[in-house]
Amino acid sequence: MGILQRYILRSFLVAAGLTGLVLTFVLSVGFLFQVFQFVMRGAPAGLVVQYLAASLPEVLGFTIPLALMVASLLVFSRMSTDSEVAAMKACGVSFLAIMRGPLLVGVLCTAAGFFLQNYAMPRGHYVRRALANRLALDAGVQLIEPGRFIDEIDNVTIFCDRKVEHPAAQGKASTTLYNLIAIDRRDGFLREIQADRAEMQAQGSDLVFTLHQATVSPPDKGISGIASFDSFTYTCKDVISRSRKYLKKPKDFDFRELLQAEREAAVLKGTSAGAAKWHSKLKFLLNYRMVWALSSLCFVLVGIPLGCQTQRRDSAKGMMLGVGVGIAFFLFVLLSEALADKPMAFPWLLVWIPVLFAFGTACYLIPKHQ
Repeated sequence: MGILQRYILRSFLVAAGLTGLVLTFVLSVGFLFQVFQFVMRGAPAGLVVQYLAASLPEVLGFTIPLALMVASLLVFSRMSTDSEVAAMKACGVSFLAIMRGPLLVGVLCTAAGFFLQNYAMPRGHYVRRALANRLALDAGVQLIEPGRFIDEIDNVTIFCDRKVEHPAAQGKASTTLYNLIAIDRRDGFLREIQADRAEMQAQGSDLVFTLHQATVSPPDKGISGIASFDSFTYTCKDVISRSRKYLKKPKDFDFRELLQAEREAAVLKGTSAGAAKWHSKLKFLLNYRMVWALSSLCFVLVGIPLGCQTQRRDSAKGMMLGVGVGIAFFLFVLLSEALADKPMAFPWLLVWIPVLFAFGTACYLIPKHQ
């Protein structure tokens, strides 16, 4: 690799890396808000770290193509403005040779995009959904914290001053809550339950509280007053069952699983309208992932000639056109996704239109600079 090639490649990688870091942070804000909610609920640190790690592949799937587009526009716009591209051409360096380094990066990022889209992102999506399901719905046992109102249990709000964990006895662990207050809205009316002490234990899919020195106000619907008990059992039904294992969806399938599911659906697509829609969705998802992977190469091919304007006054115009191409690419892909379950619209073919347009644009612009 010559000096010019190293110079171009180094400038391109620095711009793409810095842009990628900024975009990764910006696109991670949504996940950070979700993580903040888990932390406020008292989620274990290990699960929060897993959630963040599982979110990274999905963020990278968006930031890598965008970073390459921005880097192509910035680097080659600056080189063109400083007449570096013209000087290289005057020295006999062809435009394709100038593009060689960034194009190689685009090809490598396309391969990385294929891995992200078909393996890392589905796995991350599955892990993230499973963890979110566990963190959000297992609050009855793990996320109850002293001094804070807990409302993760449907139609029940719980508060306690102190919590003491007891080791498993005869295969069952228990937790003691002190100065318990429960606001129950499950039976169509508001009922307040107070207890000096309560033993909390999971029984099957239910969460069972054994309350001591308790009061219930009102004791039942249509009955006013306060009922007192030395001890009674209070049950929140079907709490633990909601945290069962998260079942995989098409977005959670890796390439092999998705391809197998698409082939099985192809056999049944003629049996009913629902089967045809399912096959269309799976077939679209296969092509959708390929398009996202190719977006890195498409943006390099389009971004370089758009950014490489020979006149200073056209640099801003090329930048705007490049950003517009990137936005149009993503919007058309998202539009195709909205038609994923409509086989008559051929969404698996529509999703390829941005790729064809990008390659067609590159085939038109590159020879003009060559």
